[in-house]
Amino acid sequence: MTNCMFSRVRRSLALALGALTLTVVACMSTGSKWVELKADTAATGTPLRISGVIRHNEIEGGFWAIRGDDSVTYDPTNLPEEFKRDGLRVEAEANRRDDMAGIHMSGPLVELRRIRKLP
Repeated sequence: MTNCMFSRVRRSLALALGALTLTVVACMSTGSKWVELKADTAATGTPLRISGVIRHNEIEGGFWAIRGDDSVTYDPTNLPEEFKRDGLRVEAEANRRDDMAGIHMSGPLVELRRIRKLP
């Protein structure tokens, strides 16, 4: 292999590595930082990962819910104030609380463990 060919191969590898690095960084920064929430330490429930949109429902005096990408409306018991914005895309980790009852009758109650805004 000549020096010219060796330089081209090195340059191509460097460009490929740079592109791969940018791709990894872009994938890692798809959302804002997680907001960790204090959960009921005695709570049980099925762990869930929810991606969806925050919606304000006017029924029963009004309440905030997460309309999941899975078409399920989740009723969070502890949605932080900064996330109470209609149309906000979020990702959350939660526990489904079948041991609790609510008045909204819109979907399963969930206790959020952590949540973040999505682009």
